[in-house]
Amino acid sequence: MIIGDYHTHTAFCDGENSPEEMLLSAIDKGLEYYGFSSHSHLAYDESWNMSHDSQKQYVAEVMSLKDKYKDRIRVLLGTEFDLLSDNDLTPFDYIIGSCHSLLMDGEYISVDHSEAVFVDCCNRFYGGDAYAFADHYYKMMAKAADFDEITFYGHFDLVNKFNAGGKFFDETDPRYTTSMYKTLEALTKTGKPFELNTQHTFRHNPQEASKSARLWLSALYELGGRVVINSDAHTAQRIGYNFDRAFSFLKECGFKSFLVLTEKGFEEVSL
Repeated sequence: MIIGDYHTHTAFCDGENSPEEMLLSAIDKGLEYYGFSSHSHLAYDESWNMSHDSQKQYVAEVMSLKDKYKDRIRVLLGTEFDLLSDNDLTPFDYIIGSCHSLLMDGEYISVDHSEAVFVDCCNRFYGGDAYAFADHYYKMMAKAADFDEITFYGHFDLVNKFNAGGKFFDETDPRYTTSMYKTLEALTKTGKPFELNTQHTFRHNPQEASKSARLWLSALYELGGRVVINSDAHTAQRIGYNFDRAFSFLKECGFKSFLVLTEKGFEEVSL
């Protein structure tokens, strides 16, 4: 089975390891394809993403590593593009389209910074209504369909990051699922794959995914959508995190295959 991991982060953004340390770990884990995808620039908060200058350094370093290890692993140069970013996307082999940020009343809101920030934003901007927060998130995520550059969609249900055990909202409630399904359908029509993000999906329980993950992936299968499996690793140790569970989970949701990204595009791999 061909294995690749295309959603990973280095010290160029909010990851802990250097690009070479990440790549060597991928080689040790037996991956055939490895994709670097450091966070694209966000002007309102540069603390966890690449500046325009550091992006140039990042591109140069990844290209050097691609050549250095070309006989051991296939390397792709990517970036995780936030929908509010302002990056030049031309250097990249692929683009992950993600939503980490919302704009409300002229203020930027972080979706996944911390539980405390999530609660504060929910109270200040949505009157404490977490369903309204989630609805805004999915409406923003739907705008990813307008970006032709995007290769696949990242962690589709990121808004439930702090919702373990239904702490803030019921992930099966129509107040949540209606906007989720609407956005899922709109993005599926673009023909672009979605990511099963193992770090996010199995964050709270390595053996069981969140409720909404099972719902949206099962719905994606019924819509004829396709899936790429990624770890969202921020450390070298996390590369390929829980891929075995991801294979089983996709089967439970109806999938018979998943996609790997090669230099020539996506290749379908049987489960």
